Amino acid sequence: MLSFASSAALAASVAATGCVTTTPVEFSSEENYPPSVISQSNAEYPLREIGQLNLDETLETEAPLDVIVRDPNVDETLEYRVFLDSTNPPDTDFTARIDDGFIDPQGGSVDRPTTFTIPNTLLAPGECHKIELVVVGKFAGFIDLRAPVDEGDIDNATWWIEVTDTDNPVITVGCR
Repeated sequence: MLSFASSAALAASVAATGCVTTTPVEFSSEENYPPSVISQSNAEYPLREIGQLNLDETLETEAPLDVIVRDPNVDETLEYRVFLDSTNPPDTDFTARIDDGFIDPQGGSVDRPTTFTIPNTLLAPGECHKIELVVVGKFAGFIDLRAPVDEGDIDNATWWIEVTDTDNPVITVGCR
């Protein structure tokens, strides 16, 4: 009988102190970290130097841009856009966008080795070409072509490639 009385007193005490919660508990969502882009160690055109492409000396029809996209949000599908010889300010240069798509998760890995290719037919000889890769969690739209939905959820990489051939052995339009 004493235990029933103790249980009743405990229940009344808990009810009187308001320890019972009826509002749902909300847990914070996973933090969204920005992606980052680095060159693959064996990249033909590393990000840290100006690349050289002689169209007469290659059998390849495309210039490979080998990168590792890192994103701690391992389950997030990323979006990318590639721009060629964009103007300043670049965010309104619609003609410079030459590729876009998605970078899928890699089975729980932070690193996503990826190769983007630029058709050699787009690279006029005698010029230094600027190629830009923009990676985001999700693009905001098509007005500002580089803006992410979430501010700061972005990284970019820029390559400079000097292109020559027999008729254009000298770079007349420098890297700018």
